[in-house]
Amino acid sequence: MENPTLLALNISSLIIIIFSANLLILRSFERQAYLPLAIFLLAIGVVICQPTLASLATSLQPTILILSLPAILLIAPSLWFYVEGITAETPWQLRQMHKRHFVLFIVGAFVAFIALFVPYEVQYALLIEDNENILKSSTPNIRYMAVGTLIATLLLVFGWVLQSGFYFFKVVRRLTQYRQHLKDLFASTQVKEMRWLSWLLLAVGIVWSATAINIVIDNLIFSTQINATVAGVVILVMIWSVAIWGLRHKPGFVEVYNSDEDIQAVLEETITQPEKYQRSALNEQHASQIAKKIETAMQQDNLYLDASLSLQKLAKHISTSPNYISQTLNESIGMNFFDYVNKYRVEMAKHQLQHSSDTVIDIAMNVGFNAKSSFYTAFKKVAQQTPSQYRKSVVQG
Repeated sequence: MENPTLLALNISSLIIIIFSANLLILRSFERQAYLPLAIFLLAIGVVICQPTLASLATSLQPTILILSLPAILLIAPSLWFYVEGITAETPWQLRQMHKRHFVLFIVGAFVAFIALFVPYEVQYALLIEDNENILKSSTPNIRYMAVGTLIATLLLVFGWVLQSGFYFFKVVRRLTQYRQHLKDLFASTQVKEMRWLSWLLLAVGIVWSATAINIVIDNLIFSTQINATVAGVVILVMIWSVAIWGLRHKPGFVEVYNSDEDIQAVLEETITQPEKYQRSALNEQHASQIAKKIETAMQQDNLYLDASLSLQKLAKHISTSPNYISQTLNESIGMNFFDYVNKYRVEMAKHQLQHSSDTVIDIAMNVGFNAKSSFYTAFKKVAQQTPSQYRKSVVQG
């Protein structure tokens, strides 16, 4: 009889996976970037469902355990594709060039396919009962097939450890670049930064490291066992977090998917930093004129007070190409769009902190910030102190 707590945790995780994957698949018909997250969750479901099968469908345990091999090799690439899709500058789609990411999965599927031809009683004895004596009474062909698939499985599990590490750093780099790109187009980026993915990666990194260490120790040094209930709680919390945030968030650049070519040009320029603006026809005199227009929009029209201000809105306001504005800000003024707008917001916040009794959060909202944390970060970057410290220093002065 399985641990009832573990069984409840496992069933809860599987219910969340099935429900969330269904919604994500439905959304993927409109935006394909959601499909990899559905695959990610379903692959995890295949890997973790053994406690439920042990209680409700014992006969399926060996088959599902065999299928767990290709499933576990699908988890990291699927997470990468989701992150790539949710941070893409244009609507994301699965393409021919993505095939190389499935090499390990295909090898794992081939090994699993062969393992399914091993007689059921041998599968059950080896995988569920951990009884190797069954091989002594098996035919040579069955013995070679079973041993061969077990060795291939072990090698692929070590491959999964390396694969997971590779995609972990790939995702971290992608998110770093994405957040920098946001600052070239939007004055407020907190909602779009998807910090939940960073926390998820931290949790995944810890779990991955612990699992990798456990695999190495268990197979090469001595047998180890992770507390199943603790693992069940960790898995449930992670799956719940992925489901909630994955369903809540839409792609960060969705607002510019159907924008004009100039906005897309800005995104392309920010991706290729070494050649940035190399082919631009913007000269120094024209850049100076654009800089004055931008300054007028901020100082006289107070455009920075708009919490949803974007590069595209500014471009329409001053009737100038977004690409030229971005180039002017980065090359002539020496700031990206995000920092430039927030500089004006902070200066206005300083004035209000000095001459009004409004609370810090009220002032933050008054000057265009949509979150207290982003206001504090921007203020400290410009003023080298927090808003409260600044107000106190002004009063004492």
